[in-house]
Amino acid sequence: MSTRYICQVCHNEIAHPAAECPYCKNRSFIAEGASPWIMSIVFAVMFVGFGITAVYTGHFRAEEEGRGRFHFERAKNLVNEELPDRAIDHYRDALLHSREESEYRLGLAEALFKTARFAETRTHLLELLLEDPTSGIVNYHLAQLAEREGNLSEAATYYRTSVHGRWEDTEEASADEIRRRIRFRLADVLEMTSRAHELTAELVELLKGDPSNPEVRHRLASQLLESGAYNRASEEFGTLIDQDSEDRKALLGRARAEFHLRNYITARTHYVRANALGSDEETTSRIELCNRIVALDPTRRGISLQERFRRSKALIERSLSIVEACRVPEGSGFVGPLAPLPPDLEPVVRQAEAMLAKRSRVPSDETVEENIQIAEEILVHTDPHCEQVEPIDESFELLMVKLAQ
Repeated sequence: MSTRYICQVCHNEIAHPAAECPYCKNRSFIAEGASPWIMSIVFAVMFVGFGITAVYTGHFRAEEEGRGRFHFERAKNLVNEELPDRAIDHYRDALLHSREESEYRLGLAEALFKTARFAETRTHLLELLLEDPTSGIVNYHLAQLAEREGNLSEAATYYRTSVHGRWEDTEEASADEIRRRIRFRLADVLEMTSRAHELTAELVELLKGDPSNPEVRHRLASQLLESGAYNRASEEFGTLIDQDSEDRKALLGRARAEFHLRNYITARTHYVRANALGSDEETTSRIELCNRIVALDPTRRGISLQERFRRSKALIERSLSIVEACRVPEGSGFVGPLAPLPPDLEPVVRQAEAMLAKRSRVPSDETVEENIQIAEEILVHTDPHCEQVEPIDESFELLMVKLAQ
């Protein structure tokens, strides 16, 4: 039986162990000779395939973008025609063809808001906010939505972010003008939430952008007045009066600020000027009140020492009349006209009566000051024991508060 020899590579039969395998030799020849051609053909087919795919994909994408743009433009036209309900379907179709277009999603959100579909509006706006947290328009719409839902604190936050967010000039307004309008709306919301400090800050920023704007300065001055910043309010109203001496609103505003500052002569001056431009019962009443206060004030400049002394004695007499009002049977502090005075009040009353009885007292700055101090002490010691049946004269009360400062 003859011996068979096997190739260790291809396992075919060979003549002897050292013989070259014809099968392996042929295979190597085919591979070496044919591989460049085969590779060229393969790569050519691949490139052609990729090219065809790219062309097809580009054509498909362009067609999808075109369809999306068509539906978007149609939706915008319907919104302009005040048909947001019909526009919604076109916005949805536009997104179906171009899901990455934030402009389409924003349009859909705006249409949904106009049709009171607030839950879905919020969903789309929050998606847009995730993509671009600095978007001014998205934050603005979220602020509108929060305000519509009654969440004023959240609305203020979104409005503020919108003011500092990214805006671009439009045909209707510049980016700065848009921010200014939003800041006005933010001021409205802050006013509704009684956040006085933040409101004042926003109004100051508005004034920086347009220093000559009377609307902003009026609002700032009024806010300062409401928040108790009377000196600053008076300054702002004064600037408005310098710009327009017949600005009745500014005259009344400064009069109120000066009245709170207890500058009653200055307040009266501005009340009178305002009344000359158009009288009303409240302003007339304020003028009369200022007149009464000024007529009682012993510290007023320009009056004689004798008149100051007379007025200071009148303050003691008025203070004692309040004590007597508490001693009548109807008084809530003392019981009966002969009831003893409270221990802390009696010595003060006796001292005041002795002062009034002295005929030899000579008017001087010291005696005027002494009389004022006695009148103040009577009121201080009377107040804890007596609730007046009839209110104290307002002019006297206001004057005594001023003198105690």
